[in-house]
Amino acid sequence: MWHCSEDGRFSVKSAYNLITVEQMRDTASSSNVGVPFDWKMVWNVEVPQKIKMLAWRGVRDVVASHGNLARRGVTLELTCPMKIPRENLREWCSSVWKFVKDLNWWSLFWSIAWGVWLRRNGWTFDRKRMVGTDVIRKAVSIVGKFELAKEVRNTNPHAMLFETRWKPPLAGVIKLNSDAALLSPNEVGFGGAMRDYVGDVVVATCFRMEGGFDVDIAEALAMRHALSITMEAGFLRLCLETNCLKLHSHLKKGYVTPTPFGRIVSDILTLSRLCHFCSSSFVKRDGNRVAHGLAKACNQFSNLRVWLEECPSDVMELVLADLSHNDA
Repeated sequence: MWHCSEDGRFSVKSAYNLITVEQMRDTASSSNVGVPFDWKMVWNVEVPQKIKMLAWRGVRDVVASHGNLARRGVTLELTCPMKIPRENLREWCSSVWKFVKDLNWWSLFWSIAWGVWLRRNGWTFDRKRMVGTDVIRKAVSIVGKFELAKEVRNTNPHAMLFETRWKPPLAGVIKLNSDAALLSPNEVGFGGAMRDYVGDVVVATCFRMEGGFDVDIAEALAMRHALSITMEAGFLRLCLETNCLKLHSHLKKGYVTPTPFGRIVSDILTLSRLCHFCSSSFVKRDGNRVAHGLAKACNQFSNLRVWLEECPSDVMELVLADLSHNDA
């Protein structure tokens, strides 16, 4: 009786699976004999599960690297296609773990490792080379997005996620709504609407900028632009409202990351500290239609536009719609 299949019958597939498992076991054990390892640095980090699985396979030395494929009988060149020297990952991680116990550091490290692995595969299979700085930028983004996703999951949804209508601020405070709109593949529009406690527009602005931006960066740029215009108009008691959850979260926590997005957030926070009062709030897209309408209005203007106590007629219709919802 063949013990490696459910029905007890021999098959080429079951034999292949047996050989593959044994080879993987031999590879892992021969590479890691006598090297203690604390798996907290893998399983306790705050990264997506797919990155943890790559880390686990990397530490056990069972990823589909050229060396491991060669040991399984695949004929190929043993040097790394990107000329990266091969080292024992398990030994290296164990030596670093003695001095670095910060799981945030390991979250970033494994995210960078994930980026390096994708970079290596992109070069191996598609001959596409990713710049090293892009690998780091995306790694930082992965960590930030994962932390944000956890925060959203643990946040009271009724207090943060499902507010769909624009609501006026407290008396004496100006609510600043901002948004970005894609005008073309290489151009975006920024819109900002500033309204008082009765819903009247006190300042409105739109501005177009050339370049391709990630959505979160475009939203942050729109907020920075609108905040600058508002402060120049003399309003210093503000509520900053956006439909970008990532931007709102970073402003609420005062969280700045070493990324292009983080630098813009830092600018916004610096400006907000010059105000007499400044808070932030989140609203879904339906409650941010006025700012979005101003961002789309950039198609009508080639330069910066600022309106005091008025705005374009098509945008005014959206303002009146907000007021009618509040009256209802």
